[in-house]
Amino acid sequence: MRRWEAWWNHAALATVSLTGLLYGIFKYGVPGPDPDSRAGHPLQPLWLKAHVLIAPFAVFGVGLLLRRHALARIRSGEKNGRRTGVAMLWIFAPLALTGYLIQVFVERGAMRATGFTHAALGMLFLIGYGLHPKRRTPADTGTDE
Repeated sequence: MRRWEAWWNHAALATVSLTGLLYGIFKYGVPGPDPDSRAGHPLQPLWLKAHVLIAPFAVFGVGLLLRRHALARIRSGEKNGRRTGVAMLWIFAPLALTGYLIQVFVERGAMRATGFTHAALGMLFLIGYGLHPKRRTPADTGTDE
């Protein structure tokens, strides 16, 4: 994996995670200024828009990871980080799918269930990302694998 790809991936995943967490905090944890209003905190839409705008960069980054890093490690028989890496790949597909479905569903129950599923998968992915070993190998120095 090239350096710019690793940077892209770390930046996109960190940003999409942060904006998702902030959106959740402002939607469920921070009360709006008017207790009688159904609208949440005024910053809630900002974090949602930022999350939705950053998400395609994270999807692209995971595509780079899959192509340059994950498949090469799996094919070579690399054992270090295999569990968390494969788990994150399996979690990411439904994570991305639920992220798009939230924007498509109009029925409140379906949207809510998809939103909670998306949040739970996002937390699992974030935990896996934190546990996944971050070590540099000669293959990670900027050459093609």
